[in-house]
Amino acid sequence: MVKLDFFYPRWGSEHIPWADFLERVQAAGYAGIEWFPFGENIDPISVLQLLSKYKLKYSIVTCVLQGFDTTEAYFKLLEEQLAYYGKLAKAYAAPEFISVQMGREYFSPVDVLQGLRLCERIEKQYGIEIFQETHRNKWSYGLHTVIPMLESYPDLKLTLDISHWFCVSESLLEDRQEELARILPQVRHIHARVGYTQGPQVPDVRKKMYRDIVAVHLTLWQQWINLNKSKSCLTITTEFGPPPYLISSGNRERDNERQWQQNLWMKRYLSRHLIT
Repeated sequence: MVKLDFFYPRWGSEHIPWADFLERVQAAGYAGIEWFPFGENIDPISVLQLLSKYKLKYSIVTCVLQGFDTTEAYFKLLEEQLAYYGKLAKAYAAPEFISVQMGREYFSPVDVLQGLRLCERIEKQYGIEIFQETHRNKWSYGLHTVIPMLESYPDLKLTLDISHWFCVSESLLEDRQEELARILPQVRHIHARVGYTQGPQVPDVRKKMYRDIVAVHLTLWQQWINLNKSKSCLTITTEFGPPPYLISSGNRERDNERQWQQNLWMKRYLSRHLIT
């Protein structure tokens, strides 16, 4: 039986003191957190120390926020960012892996290949696995952009967030099951958020009206687990987000609680329904 380690996103809880946040995550039975270190102004070492105190693992999710005029300028920024994470890992504690939202949707195959090789080089230099997250606005925004890259780069490793592909294609990819099956062996981590044809996050995953869509996601995630049952542990981030992914109530605390409850619901649902 493969063990499932669930991670909770820091995304949406940046206003909550770290100790309070980690205490709640630990009490809910999560194995760790997913964190974008440049998402808030805090000494990262202090966060790593708190993670150690609460005996929680962490993964990094990252993207380049600065503007750039050329792809070369972009890759310089990306390399600096990844090297920073590598040095942080050596200074205190390494993440389980890094999920990179790389490039832009207009990057050419040559550009993408350059970025993948850059990530591979940093990965080997610092000993931290780097995965490509499937994400709108990035090179991996659709199934149709990832499949051809497998021919040029068969060692591609993915963090699969299928919600983006369902939104981009405005379908649940019902007619692309063979292509989906081709990319599943490349998947190393799952972002468990439920998307639909009109957005990357259903308004409330707990409502019965979305159960059929939840079932589509569950089927895909189960197929991934079936491919990896020889492994001792697999990781999943329950990644329901804050506004604008979440329809805002106008109250930040209320929105944060709704985000928390949906992520907790997803963790419990997957724990009950995924066959490991």
